[in-house]
Amino acid sequence: MGLICKLLGHRYEHCRCTRCGAQRDEGHQWLEAEGTCLHTCAICGKEDALPHDWFHCRCKRCGQQRQEQHLWLKKSACEQVCRICGEERETHTWQHVDRGVDRCKHCGKTHKLTPEEIARRDEEWAATDPFEEGYEDLPDYTPDPD
Repeated sequence: MGLICKLLGHRYEHCRCTRCGAQRDEGHQWLEAEGTCLHTCAICGKEDALPHDWFHCRCKRCGQQRQEQHLWLKKSACEQVCRICGEERETHTWQHVDRGVDRCKHCGKTHKLTPEEIARRDEEWAATDPFEEGYEDLPDYTPDPD
């Protein structure tokens, strides 16, 4: 710090003192860098991160991708593709065929269940009570004469 700044105080223009060159962390002149989510001060050179500007799954500024908010388009009955990033996924509608095997009702593709999936399904099915009609609650009917 120079003698004048000690006596009279700093004379800041944006983020830098015009007398002694001291810097402060306010009044920056931010310039956005092309293709990144950073901006840089034109006076002191400080860089700072900007929040991403998301358009569905891709940042408009830097092009970074995330695994959320894709814009899915149907490619076939069981296939989809993201219109923004090109990621593909399968969306089958599985139906039970046999113990340990499911089949897609749209494309016919089969899926072999893992032992953990079989055990989980067995537990789910065992937990559902089968419907049993109580015979005690039915009224008595007199037989029709022949």
